[in-house]
Amino acid sequence: MKGLKPFLSLASGFLALAIMAGCAGSVPQNGPGALNIAQFTLADGALNVQYRQLLVATGGRVPYTWSISQGSLPPGLTVSSDGIISGSPTMTGTFNFTATVTDSQTPTAAVDSAPLSITVNPDLTLSSSTLPNAVVGSAYSATITASNGVAPYNYVIAFGSLPDGLTLTTTQPMGGGANSATIGGTPTAAGVFSFTVQVTDSAFVPESYTAAFTITVAGRLQGGYTVSLNGFDSGQPFYLLTSLTASNDMMGNGTITGVLDQNGPGASNIASDVALTGTYSISSSSNFGTIVVQRADTGQYYQFELVLSTVGDSRLIMVDPNNANIYGSGLLKKQPTAFSSLNAAGYAFGLFGNDPGGNRYAAAGTFTINSSFAIAGEEDTNDNGTVASQVQITGGTVTTPDSTGRGTLTLTTASGTTNYVYYVANASETELVAIQTDASAQSIVDVVQQGLAAGGTGGLVLCKQGSTCQSVVALNGVSGGTPVPVGVVGAATFDGSGNIARTDGLPAYFTDQSVGGTFSQVSYTSGTYSSDSSGRITVNLQGASCPQSVCQVWYLVGPGQAFAVGTDAMVMSGTLQPQTGAPFGAPSILGSYLAGTITPVLSSVTNEIDVASTPPPGGIFALQYETGGSAGALTQPASFSGTYGLDPTYGAPLGRFAVCASNADYCTSFMYDANNPPLSIVYVFGGSAGATGAKTGLFGLNLGVLQMDGSAIVDPNPRLTLYGR
Repeated sequence: MKGLKPFLSLASGFLALAIMAGCAGSVPQNGPGALNIAQFTLADGALNVQYRQLLVATGGRVPYTWSISQGSLPPGLTVSSDGIISGSPTMTGTFNFTATVTDSQTPTAAVDSAPLSITVNPDLTLSSSTLPNAVVGSAYSATITASNGVAPYNYVIAFGSLPDGLTLTTTQPMGGGANSATIGGTPTAAGVFSFTVQVTDSAFVPESYTAAFTITVAGRLQGGYTVSLNGFDSGQPFYLLTSLTASNDMMGNGTITGVLDQNGPGASNIASDVALTGTYSISSSSNFGTIVVQRADTGQYYQFELVLSTVGDSRLIMVDPNNANIYGSGLLKKQPTAFSSLNAAGYAFGLFGNDPGGNRYAAAGTFTINSSFAIAGEEDTNDNGTVASQVQITGGTVTTPDSTGRGTLTLTTASGTTNYVYYVANASETELVAIQTDASAQSIVDVVQQGLAAGGTGGLVLCKQGSTCQSVVALNGVSGGTPVPVGVVGAATFDGSGNIARTDGLPAYFTDQSVGGTFSQVSYTSGTYSSDSSGRITVNLQGASCPQSVCQVWYLVGPGQAFAVGTDAMVMSGTLQPQTGAPFGAPSILGSYLAGTITPVLSSVTNEIDVASTPPPGGIFALQYETGGSAGALTQPASFSGTYGLDPTYGAPLGRFAVCASNADYCTSFMYDANNPPLSIVYVFGGSAGATGAKTGLFGLNLGVLQMDGSAIVDPNPRLTLYGR
C-alpha cells in the first residue's frame, strides 16, 4: 500500500485543480481545447454544378454538430450535421450566413459561430474570337481568358491545331484565383489556323467549356523563288518561267529582281533570259500578296496575285489590271540559297502543252542523268489523241544551273531534239520546272528526282508486294472537236501484286468527272497494272475500252506518286498522290489550306487562289478567294462559307468529300441535282506535298459556280484545285 498513497495524493490534487478550474471558467489542463471554427474562405460554386465543401473546426470534443444559425446557404445547397455543404446551387450571387458548431462536451457543450459566405458564379464561359494576326518569323503572344465557373482554370487544345511554332500554356497565378492561357512562340508556317480550346474549371465536379479561335499567319517573301505558269493572252496559250529574288523587306513590302523565259503567245514568241525588276507586297492580315515585275526588253508589266506558303509551294494567278485578256495560274517554289550540279540520278517528268497547230499535247516519261551529264530515257506522248508509247530518249544534255538556278536541257528522240530551259524548283535541288524553247511547239514540264520505295528492290514500285496502297488521281484535258475542258479526281487502290483491286466490294478505281459541265462518276471494279524497273506503269481497267488496251501510263516518282498521261482523245495529263489515313472521317479534312487552280487547259477556265479553312468541330468550309480569267480582270478577295459532307458510301474508304453552297443539297443527300450542284468534290491525300494542320492535302474538282443568292449553277469550265499548306 505504500506505493499507492503517492498516486492517490496526486489524483486528489488534480481533482481539486479541476474543480477550481471549473469554478473559475478556465480550461482544465487535460481537457479539450477551446472550440473554434477554422477561419477560411469557402470555395466558389457555379450555377447548377455539383458543389461540396467541408466545414472545419478545432478544439472542443468531437463529434461536432453543424447548423446555419443566421442567413441562408445558396438555394440548392444544404449542410449536413457533420459539416458538409453539398448540392447544386440554383441561383447566382453571394450568400452570407452564420455557421454554428456544437461539440460533444457534457454536461455543457461548447459552441462557436462564424460569419461565412459562398459566391455562386454563372456557368463557365470562354468566348470565341479571332486572335491577333501573326507573321512568320516574328514573336507572337495572345491571351485567352475564361470567366465564371470556379477558378483556377486549365486550358488545352481540343480540336484542330495551332500554327506551327506556337504553343498554348496555362498560367498559374500566385495564390490561386482566375487565370488565363497564353499562346506564344514564333510561327514558322503561313495559313489560317482554326482550333478549339477547352477550358476546365476547379469545381467539385469540374465543368468544361469549348470555344473556337482563329489565327491568321501571314508569310514573307525571302530569298529566291521559281515561278512556273501557263496562261492565255487573247485566247492564245503561253508558258513562262521566272527566277525571282525578294529583298529589302519592310513589313511585307520589298523589291524583286530576276530573269524570265517565255514561250508564246504564238508559236514564235520566245523570250530568253530577260531581266526583271519589280516590287512585292504581302498583306499582314491575310495570306494574299502581289508581285509586279517589268521586263527589261519590252517594258511590259506582269502582275501575279498569290497566297504565300512558307512550308510548301505557293499558288498564284497572273492578272493584268489594264488588260483582262492576259491571265493564267501557276506555282511559286522556293529555291535553295546556292546552286550546285544536278544529281546523277533518275528523274520522272510530266509535260503539258500545245503542238504546232495549237492542239493539246501531253506526255510523261523518265530519264537518267549520268555522271557525265548525258541523258537517256523514254516517254509516252499524246498529241491531240495520237498516242506514241515508249518513245526512246536516245540522248540529251543538261547544264549546271547558274546563280539564278537557271540551266538548259535537251532531249533527243527519233523525231529530233527538243530544247528546254529549266529552273531549280526546290531547296534540295531534286525538282526542276522547264519550258520548251523551240518555235515549233510550246510546253511546260515538271521534273522530279525518283526515289525507291521503302524496302523495294530492283527499281521503283507503285506498291510494295503484300501491301495495300491507295493514291488520289487528278487529271485534266480537253474533249471534242470544239474542245471543252475535262477534269477528273478520284482514288485507286493497289494490292502490290499488279492488281487494281479492293476486298470490300467497292470500286478499285473510282473517279468524279466533269466534261464541259456534264458530271458523271466513272468507276471500275478492278483492273491490272504492269511496271518495269524504270518506273513506267501501264494501266488497264476491267471493262474499259481503251486504245491499245492501255487506259493510262504512269511514270513513278516514288511509291504511290506518279505523273500520268491518258491514251485517248481527251489528252489527259496529271498526277497520282499517295493517299493515307483511311478510314477517313470528319477530322480528316480539318485544317488550314492555301489553294489554287492548276494547269488551266483552255482560256475559258477561271483561275483562282484560295485561303481555306475547315474550323473544328467540322461541317463548315470557309474560303477567301481571288479570281482572274476570261470573265474579266482580278476580283478583289471575296468570302464564302458553305458546308461540306463526307460521302456515306465512298467517304470513309476513299476520302471523298463534297463542298456545297448550302445544307439543303448534295452535301446531305449525295443525290446530284444539275439545278443545284455541289461546288466541288474533294479527295483527301497524304504525303509531303500539301501538308496542313491536319497533316493532309486535298485535290478538288469544281462542279458549280456560286451565285449571289447563295445557290450554285453548273460550271461548264471544270478545273482542278490543289489545297495544301
